[in-house]
Amino acid sequence: MPIFWRPQMSIGHEEIDADHRYLILLINTVELVLRFPENRPHIEMALEELRRYAAGHFEREERIQIAWGYIHLDQHKQEHRQLLRELDGLVERIQALLDDPAVGADGLRDKSQELIHFLRHWLVEHVMKSDMLLVPLFKKSRVF
Repeated sequence: MPIFWRPQMSIGHEEIDADHRYLILLINTVELVLRFPENRPHIEMALEELRRYAAGHFEREERIQIAWGYIHLDQHKQEHRQLLRELDGLVERIQALLDDPAVGADGLRDKSQELIHFLRHWLVEHVMKSDMLLVPLFKKSRVF
């Protein structure tokens, strides 16, 4: 089932929120292509785009945090690095399954649920908890 952007996901910074919306789109895309394991190029392309975009998003988010003087930057950077390591490991496992003729399409569908679970957990845990700590930082600068 796809994830949909909701207003309560907004952290109040246009660029970061746009990145989060695109990450939702990519997670939904990965979930969709993993349903059709016989189409390996689509799986590889979706996973590569997710990895590339996540790394870019983390870099952008960290630059914004530096510019805004976010005091928990180091901890946030560590979370980003850990998330990328976990994503890399899961992508490697999916690639190994794609390379294993004994696994087959049904086996890959079953194993790919781990990646989908991780991506959904990542979105909820990181964006909705860690990134939400940025909301007060951006609210301070607004004039109401």
